[in-house]
Amino acid sequence: MLSWIEAGFEPAMPQTRTTPWMGLSGRTYRLDIENLRTFILKGADLYLIARGNAVLWVGCGLDLVTEPQIRVNFRKALSRADGVFRLARPEADNERLSIIADLEGAVPGPLDQAA
Repeated sequence: MLSWIEAGFEPAMPQTRTTPWMGLSGRTYRLDIENLRTFILKGADLYLIARGNAVLWVGCGLDLVTEPQIRVNFRKALSRADGVFRLARPEADNERLSIIADLEGAVPGPLDQAA
């Protein structure tokens, strides 16, 4: 019997699930759904921590290092959260700050539906 390697098959890569969130500006962001129990803050990637449709915290791991109050808010949010979502690191730092401000008032966006 051939192994999957010998047969030329590759294991299926786990697909990233995404969900739309609409910021205060009306811009829609495609956020990756993370497992709340196992997620790890990765550098400058942005994270949205939510409970239902309410945004509890938005930021990145670098924010936690520099600001003690942000750490307190992060811990509070994490204790109440039922979902965590990730957005890849923005190109420019000023873009990161504007996205954070936009996502702090975000709501889940409409799901794409086929006609």
